[in-house]
Formats: sequence, C-alpha cells, structure tokens
Amino acid sequence: MRVMPYERTMIRVASPSASLDVQSSKSSQPSGGLYFFLGAIVILLILLILLFVFRKFINPSKWKTFFACTRKQPVAKDILSRNLHTISWFDFQTLKKATKNFHQDNLLGRGGFGPVFLGKLEDERLVAVKKLSVDKSQQRESEFLAEVRIITSIQHKNLVRLLGCCSDGDQRLLVYEYLKNRSLDLIVYGKSDLFLNWSARFQIILGIARGLQYLHEDSHMRIIHRDIKASNILLDDKFQPRIGDFGLARFFPEDQAYLSTNFAGTLGYTAPEYAIRGELSEKADIYSFGVLVLEIISCRKNTNLTLPSEMQYLPEYAWKLYKHSRLNDLIDPRIREDGIVEKEVMHAIHVAFFCLHPQASSRPAMSEIVAMLTCKVEIVQTPSRPIFLERKGKKDEKISWDSISEALPSPLKSDSPSYQHSK
Repeated sequence: MRVMPYERTMIRVASPSASLDVQSSKSSQPSGGLYFFLGAIVILLILLILLFVFRKFINPSKWKTFFACTRKQPVAKDILSRNLHTISWFDFQTLKKATKNFHQDNLLGRGGFGPVFLGKLEDERLVAVKKLSVDKSQQRESEFLAEVRIITSIQHKNLVRLLGCCSDGDQRLLVYEYLKNRSLDLIVYGKSDLFLNWSARFQIILGIARGLQYLHEDSHMRIIHRDIKASNILLDDKFQPRIGDFGLARFFPEDQAYLSTNFAGTLGYTAPEYAIRGELSEKADIYSFGVLVLEIISCRKNTNLTLPSEMQYLPEYAWKLYKHSRLNDLIDPRIREDGIVEKEVMHAIHVAFFCLHPQASSRPAMSEIVAMLTCKVEIVQTPSRPIFLERKGKKDEKISWDSISEALPSPLKSDSPSYQHSK
C-alpha cells in the first residue's frame, strides 16, 4: 500500500531535472534574430560596394540614355505591331548599307525634321529613307510616331506610300517609295531643267486637291496636313503628285469647327487665323493650297525679298495684278510661249483666290475646289482680297498684328461663297 507514494516521489524528483536539461540545451543554440541581423549587414555591405563600383567606373549619363531608349522602344514597336499588314520593319544596318552609310551623294533633300536619302535595297528596289534629326529627340519621337500612325491609316493614289520604318536604339527612320521626279519645288523654283507645260501643271494642281479632299472628307479619319508646300509634293514618273511628310499632321474631331493649338508649319503658306490665334482647321490646308496653286502657275516662290517691294509676296502681287486686269503677267512666260488656254489658267487663279479668303469659313471645302477645277460648278462670286502675313515689313511701314486680328473675327463664322452647279 506504500509503494504508490514512493513512486510519486521519484517522479517529482526526476521532472525538475529533465526540465533543467531542456532549458540549458535551448539556451546553448543561437537565436534566429541574430542570423537575420547578420544577413542584413552583409547585404548592405554588398550594395555599398556595388554602388561604389558603378559610380567609380560607369558614366551615369550612359545609363540614363539606356533606360530612356528602353522606355521608348516598346512604344514604337507597339505602333508597328498594329500595322504590320501594311508596312515592314527595317533593320538599321540594312538601311545604313542601302544608303551607303547615309552618304551625302545620296542626299535627296532636307526637311524640317531631318534629311532624306536615296537607298537601294538588296532586292534592287529604290527607296527614300527619311532620317529624323538627332538634335530634336523629344519632338522627333512624337513626329515619328505621328507620321507612322497617320500614314498607315490612309491610302490614296495622291498620297505618298510608306513602305516601312526603323526604330533601333535612338535611331528613327521612315522608308518611303522612291518617286523618280522627286519634289515639286525643284521644278517650280527653277532648281531643275525639267519644264512642265500647262496640262502637266493642271494635273498636279488637281491631284493635290483630290489628295486633300481625301484627307479632309473621304478618309475614315478627318486629317489636317498642316504643312502643304511645294517641297512636300512628290512627283512620280508620270508627274502625278503625291502629298508627303505627315510629321505635322493631326487627326481632327468631327464635331469641332477648329482646334486651338500651337503654330507649326511653314511661313508663307500659313493661314492668318492659324498663325495669329492658333485656330487650326482644314481651312488652313486650303489656304496653303491656294498659295501653292499661285506658285505652280507663276513658277516662283511665295516670298522673295530680293524682288521689288510690290512683288515680294506672291498672293499680294497676284491680287494687285488682278485689280489692274493684268493677271497674264503672273503666268510663267514659258507656258505662255508653249501655248495655253488662257481661260483655264485664269479659272485656276480665281480658285486660288477663293482659297486665300480672309475668313476661314468662307474658303470652299476641298470637294468644292475639285468641282470648280473640273468645271462641275460655276463660280458666281468675285474673290475677296486676301490678308497677307509678310515675313519682313517694308521700311516705311510697320506691320500691325492687332489690325490683322481685327479683320479675322473668332469664332470662325461667316457666309460661305456661292457656287452654282453646271448642268
């Protein structure tokens, strides 16, 4: 009967001893917090060493350039990936070889956003390679993407065709079809020995008008070119015109009369309401077209400060000749000698005057201009005197931008010209 208490006593004595052994074994092991602390110190030391090495041996500006390029690259490729069915992706080395390392002998021209070179691909195709200027990094990127986006969304026989592009590191290039007779300015400004008779010039005028009609009215997107001028009109082997250089082009909302934006374009071709107040609409392209028509007919630049003061600005000079019934003096003497139908030339000059109307909303739409040029409508209104934006004032005059602005009320509201359809 006394055995049980004895056993209980033995158990009580043994239990404290066992617990002491367990506690002493636990206390002999290092804690997890110590490991964490030591690991953090090691990692911090490694990071400090790496930071020292990078700052000592690697130029930080190079890394900034690298990361900037990697951010830009996916944007361009994303644009291209949605348009691979219409254009091709070119490797930079391929284009470098095609243009003989962009040799000056292959230089076709130089635009506002970079030079254009003649290139010959491995399949013997001739192409025009537009190399965007390096010194305009931010602007050239937006122009590059805008031009790719717009030109791949439209197609018309009077618009230049984009074959492909290249976005390689900091290089941005556009590859266009090569047009044998190059740009219109070489002929209009006397830089070429080529002579165009009136029939060829009229077909160029009409082709440009049809190209603009497509951009403004017939395309699935309403597009304003913003830089219609002779150097941006290319001519194929049959002297059919194609509008090129869409770097400044803008998509235009269908429900707006105009956009308020910063000026971009070429002085001498610029509509007054756009240059002065930044009011952009398709009527800015129409004004530029009117200036271009006068250039094609007269075969001279819109602004030439070496001429007598009354002849320096082409639209102003044309208007003075019109008021004095001497419009024949405006016509290129060579096409007069070649033989022209005077009525046709005078008709085209009158259309140009309507395009230069001081009120933007009174300028006819491009579809009406095409109809007038093809004599599908009869003009029943006399032209109005254009407002001129001279690059340089005369010595005895001071240009008043306020007075010009007063003649251009905003918003764009006025009566449209009257036309009568021919039967």
